[in-house]
Amino acid sequence: MKHPLLTLTTLTIVLFCHLHAQSGADSVKYRFDPVVVTATKVEGAQSDIAASVSVVDAKMIQQSISSSALELVKDHVPGVFITERAVMGYGVAYGAAGGISIRGVGGSPVTGVLVLRDGRPDIMGMMGHPLPDAYSLEGLERIEVVRGPASFLYGTNAMGGVINLVSKKVRQDGFQTKIRGGLGNYNSGKLYLNHGGKIGPFDYFVTLGTQRTDGHRENSNYDGTFSTVHLGYAFSAKTKLELNANYSDVYLLDPGTIDKSAADQWYDIRRSGADVTLNHSSRLGDSYVKLHGNFGHHKIYDGWRSNDQTIGLMMYHNAALWAGNTTTAGFDYKRYGGDAEESLNQVPFIDYSERFMTEWAPYIHMQQLFWQRFIASAGLRVEQHELYGAELLPKIGLVTNAAKSTAIRLSAAKGFRSPSIRELYVFPPRNEELLPENLWNYELGITQGIGTTAHVEVVLFQARGSNLIRQDFSARPSKFVNSGEFTHAGYEIAAKWRPITSLNVSASWSDINLGNETQGAPEKKLSLYAAYDFGRIELMTTIMHAAELYGSDARQNKLPDYTLINVATNIAIWKTMGLKLSLKNALDQEYQTLYGYPMPGRTFMAEIVYSF
Repeated sequence: MKHPLLTLTTLTIVLFCHLHAQSGADSVKYRFDPVVVTATKVEGAQSDIAASVSVVDAKMIQQSISSSALELVKDHVPGVFITERAVMGYGVAYGAAGGISIRGVGGSPVTGVLVLRDGRPDIMGMMGHPLPDAYSLEGLERIEVVRGPASFLYGTNAMGGVINLVSKKVRQDGFQTKIRGGLGNYNSGKLYLNHGGKIGPFDYFVTLGTQRTDGHRENSNYDGTFSTVHLGYAFSAKTKLELNANYSDVYLLDPGTIDKSAADQWYDIRRSGADVTLNHSSRLGDSYVKLHGNFGHHKIYDGWRSNDQTIGLMMYHNAALWAGNTTTAGFDYKRYGGDAEESLNQVPFIDYSERFMTEWAPYIHMQQLFWQRFIASAGLRVEQHELYGAELLPKIGLVTNAAKSTAIRLSAAKGFRSPSIRELYVFPPRNEELLPENLWNYELGITQGIGTTAHVEVVLFQARGSNLIRQDFSARPSKFVNSGEFTHAGYEIAAKWRPITSLNVSASWSDINLGNETQGAPEKKLSLYAAYDFGRIELMTTIMHAAELYGSDARQNKLPDYTLINVATNIAIWKTMGLKLSLKNALDQEYQTLYGYPMPGRTFMAEIVYSF
């Protein structure tokens, strides 16, 4: 890192805070083993799961310096990276940021990492990628990240991993309201209203917000509106119905690269989605039925207009067949696609009329406890695609509690992605002869608790894949093709330390050999986070260092290594009102994560928060 003195100073401050409050440390009991559901569809302790799972909890969301869910994930989760290009917003189509990679798997646009909203897939039906501009932090309770394939549960697009955005719920009777407004440089502003409540069996939480900026470059304006709704009703202690919905409307400009700036490259992106889930528990287990859909309307300056949708059904049942057993059996159905038009006259002619794909799959997953020390798991999904037929997606895992505070886990899982409608039929690079991508991921993980105040995780992994879809520019005209085999290998280290309730420290490091699949994913990433609560004043800082980052595959267009330091403080003015001050890129670093798009320097925001 280029600023070791500043890093050392930060750690010194953290240690001072620890010593300042050491007298109360002996009474601190902190749990580093949160309950997660995304990796198995069964609520379970993180330490009992063979997969690598990270959780961004409610406190981290509340302390976040960013308004973007994906940026927060990047700051806290090892092996995860998100490309950016502006003060706010990511964009779509050529030149867009928001590239998500987990251990180097993701693609551009992102089709190798699946984003879920409350367990339902959220993708652009024609292009097959998630929509980063739609993922505000408002209305979220936590974020769960599976680092590595989860295709045996979620099918296509979960080849590299899964990011699940979980909606906030009110669990105690009463009401809560929060109004938050802020102003910053580059003529940036935000205003959000959150309100929720619980009345007997009925609970709800709604959000409405807007944010805008002129941007740090000419023609990099951004204007977005967001809303979310959660409704829940408990018919009884065993039966509950939930509705989750979201809407976003984003208008932004792409300023172009610094070598080829643009004046009027605008994008108008409207997204909406909803799911209805019925859950019933009985002596036979827990049953879930989810109907879901997401919809989009995109307009782009070049004349492109599209309407897309993804609709589906998810059903699964969790049961204990015998002592120590948990079995999940499920069925998914999904239909996705859309239609489009554009003003450009393509040669040869491209038919943008309505196109849809259908996929369905039964799956089963079993976990078994042996001798109170070993948890073995195995899963199998039979993915049925209307073009490619059946694809078997297995997974096996083993977790052993080697000691009271030590867990060792082994896993092997197959990842899978079917070609998107874009790759098969849309735009000149299309190729109807493409085959699905696939990979096998193998990993060994060790977690070690240190007393009641610290937790360390070390993971070694290797992913071997084939048929990765890439654009072949040597062909005339260029087209998408399945490339040869590839291997990604590396390790991750994550540590958490909470000696007292007022101090929270975490750090993570990832080092990955990506071979030639280098676009938009640093091979080395260090993240540090510290927060201290003095009572009426709370201080937070995040430090991220990225190295060996390239703007293209095959190690082309190398970008400079960089170190970012963000700082923030929450000040309680009185019981119902607070002030939040944040400074991003405190060192005023010059850096890029997307080739040709310099990121902003110091970015300041002052917010007033009123809660009642």
